[in-house]
Amino acid sequence: MPVATEKQIIEVEQAANNVWHNYYKDIFSPEQISYMLEKYQSRKALRKQLSEGYMYYMLLADDKLAGYMCMMIKTEYVFLARLYIKAEYRRQGLARRAIKYVDTIFSNPELGLVHINKIRLRVERENSFAINVYEHLGFYKIKSEDTDIGGGFVCKEYIMERQIKSN
Repeated sequence: MPVATEKQIIEVEQAANNVWHNYYKDIFSPEQISYMLEKYQSRKALRKQLSEGYMYYMLLADDKLAGYMCMMIKTEYVFLARLYIKAEYRRQGLARRAIKYVDTIFSNPELGLVHINKIRLRVERENSFAINVYEHLGFYKIKSEDTDIGGGFVCKEYIMERQIKSN
């Protein structure tokens, strides 16, 4: 379900707080998690991203918010900027369904986006769980980057990609 209303923005912000504090506690310091949430997943940041063309989607399970994803169309690929699933909904195929949804959008000739034939994402190099999930979904590492995100913090990431699959 696309994120379009203020209520949905607030729900995504709350989900981000839940997921990031739970999931990243072994990768980042509490200070870095708080900094990143404010910079990338606060209501203000979400509104700004939506105005810049980022597309947020709520991932639902049994009509409840189970997670969210965000993507941005680039010249040669779609950038999957976020794919987060709450702990209680992991290992239920939601990531696979989210990626299949992206495949569906970008392989549909009626939408005029078939020139986009790759999905690209960034993942923390220490995030072995997510790396394994992405590799299982057909992504492969194309390079490694260290990115200064401000506030004295650095993200050490792999850039991964996979081909869009036609349905």
